[in-house]
Amino acid sequence: MNDLLINYLSAANPSIIFAAVILCLLSFWSLFKNRGTVSDFFNGLYHRKQNHENLLATIQENQAAIKTIMENRIHDREQSFAIQKELTDAQKELAQSFFTISEKIDAMQAHTDKRFQESEQKNNKRIRAELKDKISRSYRYYHSIGKINDMELEALEDLIEEYEAADGQNSFVHSVVQKEMYTWEKVDKI
Repeated sequence: MNDLLINYLSAANPSIIFAAVILCLLSFWSLFKNRGTVSDFFNGLYHRKQNHENLLATIQENQAAIKTIMENRIHDREQSFAIQKELTDAQKELAQSFFTISEKIDAMQAHTDKRFQESEQKNNKRIRAELKDKISRSYRYYHSIGKINDMELEALEDLIEEYEAADGQNSFVHSVVQKEMYTWEKVDKI
């Protein structure tokens, strides 16, 4: 197993390993930086689940209370009216409790969704800025030497594709970089 790993690592391109390590570090850094947002998201999920469990417990308690009332009452007319009144009141309370808890759950869901969207927008903006910076640095370097190899061209194309996937719409990237990168001299090594 160790020989297989050693052979694989010795055959792997150091640039790819370096890029993978950098991507892993950026991912961990991003998670660490946004740990509050991630924590809030999971806390929201936990609280919604807890509210759901409380609602189910309340429903079960109310159902048990209704069942006890029904089993323990003597079946005469006066007690029958009392049971009907208690049952109706319990149902009204249950409906009101369900409605109140449902409103709270909906409000919490809307709040969580809003925070998640805001967080996602911030992350997309940061990602676009980082990708734009990488594209600009690569462009300046290859523009200055006027040469590029196939692997670096493919890496630059991938960066532009990721930038566009993150809603990047920079005219410099589209009007200058994409047009010029195919005019550079192609070489085996730089």
